[in-house]
Amino acid sequence: MKVYVVNHTKMKYNKRILIITCMFLWHCVLAGAQVITGVVCDKDTKLPVSNVSVFLNGTSINTITNNLGKFELKTASIINTKLVLRHLSYETAVIDRPFAGLPDTLYIEERINILSEVSVVADRFTRAQKMKAFREQFLGLSRAGRSCTIMNEDDIQIFYNMQTGRLTATSDKPIEVVNSYLGYKVDFTLMDFWVQYGSIVIGSVLNSGNAQTAFFAVVSSFSDMAPDNRRINQRRNNVYERSSNYFFKSFAYDALNENNFRIFNAPLEVDHRQYFATKDTLSQKMIHIIPGTDINKGIVFNNIFDSGSELSGRISVLYRRDVRSEIFFMTDSFGVDRYGNIDRIDSVWFDGQMGANRAGDMLPIDYEPTSAR
Repeated sequence: MKVYVVNHTKMKYNKRILIITCMFLWHCVLAGAQVITGVVCDKDTKLPVSNVSVFLNGTSINTITNNLGKFELKTASIINTKLVLRHLSYETAVIDRPFAGLPDTLYIEERINILSEVSVVADRFTRAQKMKAFREQFLGLSRAGRSCTIMNEDDIQIFYNMQTGRLTATSDKPIEVVNSYLGYKVDFTLMDFWVQYGSIVIGSVLNSGNAQTAFFAVVSSFSDMAPDNRRINQRRNNVYERSSNYFFKSFAYDALNENNFRIFNAPLEVDHRQYFATKDTLSQKMIHIIPGTDINKGIVFNNIFDSGSELSGRISVLYRRDVRSEIFFMTDSFGVDRYGNIDRIDSVWFDGQMGANRAGDMLPIDYEPTSAR
């Protein structure tokens, strides 16, 4: 089964492939500690809007606008992410490349609540069954995913279309999730969610085994509920070690062997420097696939990935002795920031362990492991 998870991204997937992506696209040439400032105004009235939640997607870095609509965010370094503006009376705004410089004024549009026409269709599943399927596909079935509690399930609308076999979900309000295993409260703004099921016989349930394809797009904001908890700190480190961020940070900074990663160009183990060149910039490491190298370049996957997607390269990754992943590159180059976030996440897809995590396994994208205290 293939899943696309985007902190604003899009993907789909085939029965055997699970892909989770968190999309934070930007490019800039700054370095070091950063300050992002701006003014948020109503698009129609041009007046400043106060109490707008302003945050960097996928992080705990957030603030609110003052009575003049002004805000300031400080970060230790540039992060491959987007800036999000959220207010219950306005449409959520997502801004690319916030570190490259913002316009003098950022405008948000007032939310217009339109009562849509209601179509009554046959639905053999109860809300409880559909909510269970939503939790499985959105939060996941790992220990972290199972520990999560959605605090406002009543705000989520879930529909199943018997004709198409598709489960969809929407929410006008952020989905509030308490992750007791990893010690975070996370607000997810659900941009899109759907699960495509195969043929379901009468009496069957919406379980993961029947799911063929799934997709969800979110923007997220993290709050740390357990900053000094030694056990939770270790759990976070364990989840981080199996993440794509840890791999790409090790990859970009030439620490794969040190951090117990091995790379294979099936079936042979290889040195990644045979296939990839790394260049320093002021803001991040730029990775390029070396022209002429053979890492399955040029293969077209019409059924597994989006129709007609051309594969620039593919590698297999082994972490320690038994944690396996596959990485598919639909681009010849990409940037990696200091935290291991890549700037072309929509063009780098994952299978295996790196693609198996759902929202319940997400850490802040600026997470850095610390020693247990």
